[in-house]
Amino acid sequence: MRDPMNARGTTLAAAIFTVLQTAGPAMAADKEPQQLPKISVGASENSMKTDVASSPKYSQPLLDTPQTITVIPPAVIRDRAASSLRDILRNSPGITFQAGEGGALPGDQNFSMRGTNARNSLFIDGVRDVGSYTRDSFNLQQVEVIKGPTGTMAGRSATSGAINQVSKTPLLEDSQEYSLGYGSDDYKRVTSDINLGLSDSMAFRMNAMYHDAEVSNRDVVENERFGVAPSFALGLGTGTRFTASALYVDEDNVPDYGLPWGSVTQTTAADPSHNGIFPTGAYQASPAVDQSNFYGLKNYDYEDIETKSGTLQIEHDFNETITARNVLRYLDSERSSAITSPRPPNRQLQRRDMETENITNLTDVNIKFATGAIEHALVTGLELTRETTNSRNSSNTLNQPTIDDFFAPDPNLAPLGPMPANTGNPSETEIKNIALYVVDTLELSEQWAITAGVRRDDVDVDYQLLTLTTGVTEKLSRSDGEVTYQGAVTFKPVADGTFYVAYGTGFDPTVDAGTGGSGLSSSPTQANNVNLPPEESTNLEAGTKWELLDRRLALNGAVFRTEKTNLRTRNFNSDPFILNGEQIIEGVELSATGMLSSAWSVFAGASWLDTDYKFSANPLDQGQELPLVPEFSANAWTTYELPIGLTVGLGVQYTDDLVRSRTTERGELVVDSSVLFDAMVSYQLNDTVSLRLNVLNLADEDYVDRFGGGHYVPGAGRSAQLTAYLTF
Repeated sequence: MRDPMNARGTTLAAAIFTVLQTAGPAMAADKEPQQLPKISVGASENSMKTDVASSPKYSQPLLDTPQTITVIPPAVIRDRAASSLRDILRNSPGITFQAGEGGALPGDQNFSMRGTNARNSLFIDGVRDVGSYTRDSFNLQQVEVIKGPTGTMAGRSATSGAINQVSKTPLLEDSQEYSLGYGSDDYKRVTSDINLGLSDSMAFRMNAMYHDAEVSNRDVVENERFGVAPSFALGLGTGTRFTASALYVDEDNVPDYGLPWGSVTQTTAADPSHNGIFPTGAYQASPAVDQSNFYGLKNYDYEDIETKSGTLQIEHDFNETITARNVLRYLDSERSSAITSPRPPNRQLQRRDMETENITNLTDVNIKFATGAIEHALVTGLELTRETTNSRNSSNTLNQPTIDDFFAPDPNLAPLGPMPANTGNPSETEIKNIALYVVDTLELSEQWAITAGVRRDDVDVDYQLLTLTTGVTEKLSRSDGEVTYQGAVTFKPVADGTFYVAYGTGFDPTVDAGTGGSGLSSSPTQANNVNLPPEESTNLEAGTKWELLDRRLALNGAVFRTEKTNLRTRNFNSDPFILNGEQIIEGVELSATGMLSSAWSVFAGASWLDTDYKFSANPLDQGQELPLVPEFSANAWTTYELPIGLTVGLGVQYTDDLVRSRTTERGELVVDSSVLFDAMVSYQLNDTVSLRLNVLNLADEDYVDRFGGGHYVPGAGRSAQLTAYLTF
């Protein structure tokens, strides 16, 4: 049966194009035509500074955009040997990663930004990116970290911002680049990037990758994946441009459930055995264990993930003032895993089978026109999405040998029998979203501009859970219609500097809080929360942006306040969650990106966050700071090109201590601060061959990388990687 949502959306999209085709000449006749900026990446391969965002939703240069937007360019991704999105996002302060429970949400999806969960705020080329898989960097041109008022641009679950991954696309020039990397911990990585200009307007590009590596200072854990990403473009350099692209990634990993927080005892004295995990005065791990311990079973734990996507994109210039884009994308991600969680003295097997499908059609229209002396840059669009998540997860201790030695567990123990089947209750979550938005930037003069936008989202959720023991299927549904809006005033005292004040609203549907990622889990407790209305948020930001040294260096600073109401808080006396919490996040963020001289580059940022539960149903949280939010975090990456042809680089990442959780039994669980150093040396042998040596975690620091409820995943130890590049 034809879906009425898709029928309505297709009709509306067609109507928009028809009206624009008819109205375009009339609008163009009102004033002298101005060429719209083409949608393109904003940084060259060797630049640290980016001038424009890739998305047509942002009609102004970054200097004049009233929002904190940090673009992590290809030079930083390459020089820092960032092979995954998680590696890339370490170059932006105020982001922390979670490990998930029950083997849920692996890869790069589970993280918080500016103190709020951002697991469903990932996008690829402006289209929401769902699915629990590793987002490898081999097909990424750059990554845009968008913070502040974002609800109008990104829609649901964009309280603190969004992450937009920009794919590599075909170019008219012929080029080839190959890389071969080898390093410690059996690190092996091969990539290729082949671009062929087939005519003066047609091109083909193929990116491919193979990655296989263990994790330094982690026994048994291994990540192996293979990926290809072909793309084909027609009409490059013309008024109508068409691109077809695909992505395929296959993963075969030994997953890392990490270490147990352990038995805890309250202390008031320093405990030198805690390995820096818990500071003095907090509830500490006792006894401490070796950070390399693996509590699972080798050749028993596994994680298989297969991700496929296809995208069709067409852009058309109706005239010199109107450009439209339509993107149709299909993504399917299947994951099967068995992960042994450490529950001393027992091992508990977590089984999960999950498939996520996403179909999105996105239409954007950019219009430039004038009303009297006021110049307008208007962006409007229609988004249609359908996300379906089928999930089945279970846990048991069948055939799991007990932990023989808590200090030195043996991962080579044979299971007591075959791996048990996944006996979890199957669930299905379907999310349909229709959104229509319009944002207009009004240039009142050379100094003053106003941005105003509004967006309407209609979110329909259908959930069903089959209880195998009874044969009963529970069905739940919910529909929410939410309007978000934004407004900003921008003042430019000089051409190279901007001040702005921005305000925006956002909402987070309950379905985005489910442990299954894009849907709810197969737990009835979680499923019942579909009846809760969305959380709501307001975001106020004031900032300034400057370009110095002949616009080679960008300096940005912002102060902000985010307030979330209707917050889900855990009620231990009745239902697991109620919707009456409130939290406030205030902070400051600074950044510097670009060139200090012709040889010296810098990419740095710092974030200060002050968080508070204004109200929580959990009395332990009332009036306290939010968990998993460091008060201060900072990152810096700098490179210098020596006269002899060597380029040296040094990076540092600092994360303040933070609260993991508060419980009556354990009190306050605090994780120590950490500081990590990375180093890089590269040398251009000739026009074709270059070499790069990376040493990661130079000081071999012990630190917590990801946080779970009853466990944590230690960060990787010191490792070295040598990569050769061949460029033609």
